Amino acid sequence: MALFPIIGRFQGDFVPHLVAVDTDDTMDQVAEKVATHSVGRRVPVAKGKTAYEVFLLGKLMPGKSTLAKIMEGTAVPALQWFDVRWKK
Repeated sequence: MALFPIIGRFQGDFVPHLVAVDTDDTMDQVAEKVATHSVGRRVPVAKGKTAYEVFLLGKLMPGKSTLAKIMEGTAVPALQWFDVRWKK
């Protein structure tokens, strides 16, 4: 359990954000933390959509996987770019 800085961008927003996440956070929690900075501000709330998904290096990450688990198989440096979008 450690704080870890990432750069998060919500699809449709032009502003990336520095977001502090925890290595024990799931990708669903990471998505929520990133979305907080964009949805309802520069990105409109989508009707009927309440969930998000995370992409890392162009790959969809499993929502229940923790950042620590993903870091075991993928090099994730501090300030790595994470993209978040509405779940399809």
